Amino acid sequence: MRSGKGELLKVRNFGSLMGLDRIGPQDYINYLKAVSNVNKRVSKPQFHAVISAKGKYVSKDELLNIAEKWMAEMGYGENPYLVIFHNDTENNHVHIVSTRIDKNGRKISSAFEKLRSIRALSTVIKHEKADLTRLDKLLGYNFASVAQVRTLLEGSGFEVRFEKEKIEISHSGKLISTLKTSDIESLCQDQDRDKKRCRQLKAIFSKVLTERLSKNDFFSPKNDLSAELQDFSIMVKKKTGAELIFHSKDNKIPYGYTIIDHSCKTVMKGSEVMHLRDINSFLNLEDQKDLTPKGYRISLADPAVEVNYILSGLDGAGFYEEPIRTFDLQEDIDDEAIHGRNRQRKGKARTNTR
Repeated sequence: MRSGKGELLKVRNFGSLMGLDRIGPQDYINYLKAVSNVNKRVSKPQFHAVISAKGKYVSKDELLNIAEKWMAEMGYGENPYLVIFHNDTENNHVHIVSTRIDKNGRKISSAFEKLRSIRALSTVIKHEKADLTRLDKLLGYNFASVAQVRTLLEGSGFEVRFEKEKIEISHSGKLISTLKTSDIESLCQDQDRDKKRCRQLKAIFSKVLTERLSKNDFFSPKNDLSAELQDFSIMVKKKTGAELIFHSKDNKIPYGYTIIDHSCKTVMKGSEVMHLRDINSFLNLEDQKDLTPKGYRISLADPAVEVNYILSGLDGAGFYEEPIRTFDLQEDIDDEAIHGRNRQRKGKARTNTR
């Protein structure tokens, strides 16, 4: 490294040593020795491996990614280790230095080590190629922004992390690729959508919503708007193959959504097909029907209304108040039947005539 022929790419699992402001080569050596000295029975505790690629085609980041996965496959993933990149030969390669003793003082198995190392490398490269192939296909979709790329990749099971001007893409916790943000931005295309496909999707959305509303159990009090949106997206995917990714904050009602149309390899805003407010107007349960169960319909004229009201508040149930009917009092023929005798006695002595 002092001569400029090597570059320290990764330092893993060195514990409290990483809290120091300045760390020199001897600090790493002393830490590895300290871990190795826990088990004195192992006479050759140093672990050293080299992973080399043909020529200069494979970058240092790709070699680092393979090295980390290979160390995990070999059982050294939790051990302290260093990865150093060398470019002083015709082939790019990395050196990996660690100890054969784990932090519990046990020796990591070295049985059939050569055979296991080849198998481990084959496994890593096989998974690597499969993930990279799938990643390349997704990056071939049409999208208009980096945010849409992130939605596309995360919706396909990848983890995406932005690091300054780089984007790190992982799968199952393992780094797959590191891309420059500028390279992703160059792939973005602000192009006109296929209007025919948008009209087709809108017609299918409307049909799915209409069919959903016609179901008898649609207005079940157990349903809420978020759950209905998820059911709606499942039905759309079955009919079109397109995925709907709803965006929300703090588990609140979604404020927007993205359409990933796999058949046309296109990512677009949901509003380009149907606004979310239009979908919600179909699915907003409060605007559709009174969902109060009949068992909780109580009347203000009921003598037990206060007791029922208190009980309904205790168990969290809602209640339904019937409107109070007003009466316009008017004189009619029955009024004469009741008060006529009193009117006839008006002005006479109040004596018992019985």
